[in-house]
Amino acid sequence: MASLLFVTQLRVIPGQLEEATRLFKHPKIPANIVLHEFLGLLGKPDALAIFEAPDAITAAEFTVQFGRVAEPTTSLALPIEEFKWTG
Repeated sequence: MASLLFVTQLRVIPGQLEEATRLFKHPKIPANIVLHEFLGLLGKPDALAIFEAPDAITAAEFTVQFGRVAEPTTSLALPIEEFKWTG
């Protein structure tokens, strides 16, 4: 089965910036996750992770580690060619 691409937006919880920065620099990356980019952003959200996972459950298990310092929002990313537009 092919891996799926996910994008996680992270909004740091007030008072957690120092801890969040440490975690964002050194996240725990399971063997079945391929982290493509982990970017700090100027503005909100504060950070963005782009990664591959075999399924949504594995993606959630990876992103849950950020929940103590940030509010994560994860989306499945698909190539625009795969979208079927109507209208």
